[in-house]
Amino acid sequence: MNIFDKILSSMKNQEDKIFSCEEIIDIVIDYYPDTNRSSVIPSDYCYNMINKGIKFRKDNRLFENHGGEYRYLGLNYNYNGKIYWKGESVGEWKNGEFSFWEYVGK
Repeated sequence: MNIFDKILSSMKNQEDKIFSCEEIIDIVIDYYPDTNRSSVIPSDYCYNMINKGIKFRKDNRLFENHGGEYRYLGLNYNYNGKIYWKGESVGEWKNGEFSFWEYVGK
């Protein structure tokens, strides 16, 4: 099972709750004790954040970043809002569909 699937299954029924990064890691480790703590990176799965080193895909977004805390929205959320890279707005979601105005994450 990959990290995304572990996060998705361990966060079941947590929609709209806010967690710190450590809390998310602890939840995943509780469900999957053999998981490397440093492999659980919530920011890699945010609707409103991008890491230029990772392909941005619609089918692996789970959280909304709130300055170091993460609101769990779940998979296929009808998200509306900006997408940021290092604090700079680089794209946006409209009615669950994303687009970039800079070449990032493609």
